[in-house]
Amino acid sequence: MSPAPESFFLRFLFERLNESDIRYAVMRNYELLPNSVGGSDLDILLHPEDEEIARAVISEAIAMAGGDEIGHVNVVGFTKISAFGRGNIFEDSWWGVEIDLFYGFYFFGAAQLLSNDILSRRFRLQNEIRVLPVDLAATLGVVKELLFNDTLPPRYLAVAANAAKNNWNELQADLAPIGEPALALLRDLCLTTPNSSDIVTKSCAFRYAVLRAAFLRSPLNFLRFRFLHEWSKVSRFLNSPGMVVTVLGADGAGKSTVITAIEPVLSAATHGAFIVKHLRPGFLPPLARFKGKKAQQGGPVTDPHGSNPSGWFGSLLRVFYLMADYVMGYWLVVRPKIAKSPAIFLFDRYAYDMVLDPHRFRVALPSRIIRWFTRLAPKPDLIFCLHGSPEALAARKQELPLEEVRRQVVALKTFAATEPRAILVSTETTIEETRDQILNAIAGHCAKRTKNTLRSD
Repeated sequence: MSPAPESFFLRFLFERLNESDIRYAVMRNYELLPNSVGGSDLDILLHPEDEEIARAVISEAIAMAGGDEIGHVNVVGFTKISAFGRGNIFEDSWWGVEIDLFYGFYFFGAAQLLSNDILSRRFRLQNEIRVLPVDLAATLGVVKELLFNDTLPPRYLAVAANAAKNNWNELQADLAPIGEPALALLRDLCLTTPNSSDIVTKSCAFRYAVLRAAFLRSPLNFLRFRFLHEWSKVSRFLNSPGMVVTVLGADGAGKSTVITAIEPVLSAATHGAFIVKHLRPGFLPPLARFKGKKAQQGGPVTDPHGSNPSGWFGSLLRVFYLMADYVMGYWLVVRPKIAKSPAIFLFDRYAYDMVLDPHRFRVALPSRIIRWFTRLAPKPDLIFCLHGSPEALAARKQELPLEEVRRQVVALKTFAATEPRAILVSTETTIEETRDQILNAIAGHCAKRTKNTLRSD
C-alpha cells in the first residue's frame, strides 16, 4: 500500500525504538505499520523500566516529523499522547496520531495484569516491528472490555476463545499476576457467547477477583497506586490536557468549510475526540422550547435576523440564560471531555457573537453591557476570526444586507485587535492555505504549552 501522511513519523519512531533496545510490542491494529495506523490509535506495551527513554524517543519522533503534542495524559502505568504535524514527505499533507503507552498493563493503576517478562519471550516481528502474538492481543482486548465496560467484544472473542481452548497454559503464565480465581473466571468468560445474560455478573466477579489479588499481594502499594490513579483525574480536571477552539466570522466567511478542512487531521490526532458545537455547549435547552416551539440546537441558522429583538427585560433574560449555558455547559460538558483526554472542543461561533451580532440573539442592549456579560464566559484557548471582502461574503450567503456584513467584519477585526487569544485569518485565499494557517497556529499554541509544562515540571 502507498504510505499515509503519518508514515514518516511511524518509520522514524520504530527505527529509534529498535536502535535504543527498548523493550516494546505493538498490542493491536499493526497490520499496516509502518506505512499507516489505518485510522486507529497506536497501542504500545513497554517495559516499566524503559518508560523514560521511550517517552524521549517518541518526543524526538514527533519533532522529526514536523509535529507537536496537542497534549498528553499521565496516569499510573499509562500515557496517552495526541500529536499532529505536517509531514516531511507529503508537502500538502498533515498527519495526526494518538499514541497509548502501557508501562506494563494495569487496572486502575493498582492491579498488575501481565507478567513483566512478556516483552522478552512473547512477541513476534512484523515488518521489523515487535508486535504481540494474536492470541495474547485478543485476550487482552477481552480483559480490557470486561474490566471497563462489562462486555465481551466480538472482534476479539473468537481468537480469545480459541486461545483459551488450545493455548491456556501459556496465557496463564502471561496473566499470572491476576491470580488463579480471576484466571478461572477469564477462561470461562472467553468461552461464553457475547449475548449471554450473565456477562455483567461474571465480569463484576472478575473485576473483584483482579483487585482482590492485587490488594492481597501488596496492600500498601495497592492503596498508594489507587490514590495516585484517582488524583491524576483531579489534576487533569484542574489542568486539562485538551483545548477549546472557537471559530468566528460573519455569514459567508467559510466557517463550516474551514472546520471540515481541519477536522480529518485533528480527529486522527485525538482518535475521534474532535467535538464540534454550534454557538454554545447546549447544556440548557433552546429558549424557544419554553414557548412550545421546535428549535434545532446544533446547526447554523439560515435566517439570523428573521426575528425582532426582545425588549430590554427580555433581552436581559436572554443574556442571563445564554451565559448560564456557557458557564454551566463548560464545567459540566466541555471540561470533563478535555480533562479526560487531549480532546479538542471546537465552537462554530461563541459568546462573543452576542457583541458582534446581537440581532442574531434577539438581544437589544447596549454593547458595553453585553460585553461585560461575555467576559463571564470561559475563555477558549484560541479564537480564529475569519474575514474577507464584505462584498464576497454577502454574495456568498445572501442572508444579510451588505452594510450589515461590512459592520460585522469591522467589528470582528476590532475584537481581534483587542483580544490576545484571537487570530485573524483571511478566507480570500485557497481553502488549503486557510487550513494550513489555522493548523500552524494550533501547532504553535501546542508547542508553547508544552514548553510551559516542561518549565513548570
